Amino acid sequence: MKVQRGYRATIMILAAIAATGSVAIHMLVPALPLIAADLAIGEAKAQQVVSVYLAGLGSGQLVAGPLIDRVGRRPVMIAGLVLFMAGALAGALATSTGLLLAARAVQAVGGACGVVTARVMVGDLFGKERAKGAQATLMTIVLISPAIAPVIGGSVADLAGWRAIFALLVLAGAATLLAASLRLPETAAIAASNQRTGLFASYARLARNHQFLLTAATLGAASSGLYMFLGAAPFLLVHRFGLSSGEAGLALLWVAAASIAGTRLVVPIERHFSALIVGTASSALGASTALVLALGGVEGVMPLIAPILLLGLGAGLAGPVAFNAIGFAEPGLAATATSLAGALQMLASGSAMSVLGLFAPIDPLRLAVALVITTSTALFCALARSRLASASG
Repeated sequence: MKVQRGYRATIMILAAIAATGSVAIHMLVPALPLIAADLAIGEAKAQQVVSVYLAGLGSGQLVAGPLIDRVGRRPVMIAGLVLFMAGALAGALATSTGLLLAARAVQAVGGACGVVTARVMVGDLFGKERAKGAQATLMTIVLISPAIAPVIGGSVADLAGWRAIFALLVLAGAATLLAASLRLPETAAIAASNQRTGLFASYARLARNHQFLLTAATLGAASSGLYMFLGAAPFLLVHRFGLSSGEAGLALLWVAAASIAGTRLVVPIERHFSALIVGTASSALGASTALVLALGGVEGVMPLIAPILLLGLGAGLAGPVAFNAIGFAEPGLAATATSLAGALQMLASGSAMSVLGLFAPIDPLRLAVALVITTSTALFCALARSRLASASG
């Protein structure tokens, strides 16, 4: 199916849908210290507001993907946006840590439906060859929202408290739902073979696909590093270096800007080399630099953020290429493959954050060691994937 009219509107709406999942993370990150103080919980418990959301975002994709392949893109997309709004509203009204975490889980499931739907619809609209560049364009637009989300979230939290962030997410979800309902049609016919194929049979096909497994592993390891940084950085910036929530959001904006720059380099780099390898190598270099600085006792806002710019750049390079490859890994299973990879990505990230939380309070050295482990794993998997592709090609 070719996009003849309304290209820009379609991309913007798909980007808004895809961004709901990540905006709900990034907007709340600078407010984690405020949540911890308001609910009288420790740093590790406050970080569960992010890690539980990541777990929900991952497990929700396991359900969303097969549904999308069987009943269509549009019904799952609409249902997901409704769930996202319901979870955000419940979060704004939560009076305890348990209720807040439950609300985040509901919100995450809704965000998962949107993330998978948007990625798959790009493949429907553009086809395999053009989808790589289209995925990069989509991710560029998607990353603009998370880029400014920490700034908005930190400022809103400083002015009106952390609950106001959830209220803002309800409004954003409502606007996206209205636009999607009016402008996005169903983009794929549901083949009878997809309806007959069982879920476990689909997963079995993907489990035998080594290219899929290595790409998903690369994605999960790279994402774990980025989210561990996002979970720990606000506490370092606020408690260790004395910044406000708003100032912490501005500092994190630079990392998001680096990711945006990475997405714009995907197409030119792919003409000559693997953007997946370049991206994971960039992330590993950034983590290694952070470790050297920490071992040398060099601390501060700049030493904390500057090396992570390479990690953000790497994420922007690797993400579009990885998801494009995953979407075309198995014919007829685009949504299932995308959702499974996305689920593994989020579950790995959430688990990594939980493990890192066991070592709280986090200092720059502990964080850097964790980042070196995850980014090195991502680079190893990317190189193994490239060797496998060369051997089979």
